[in-house]
Amino acid sequence: MTITQMLADLAELGWSQARIAEQCGVTQPTIFRITKGGDTSYQNGKAIELLHKKTLKAKRKAA
Repeated sequence: MTITQMLADLAELGWSQARIAEQCGVTQPTIFRITKGGDTSYQNGKAIELLHKKTLKAKRKAA
């Protein structure tokens, strides 16, 4: 799964770009750029990946 797909999943779950950015320690324009297929650093990609995993784990636990 790509970082762009992870961001799309988070958006489908109701996460705003601003909220994702805050949780990942980046700016909202950075998240916007990544959603449009732009490159990101390894560190930012890992932060998004971790947020995605935590969010899906919490969703499964709640179900």
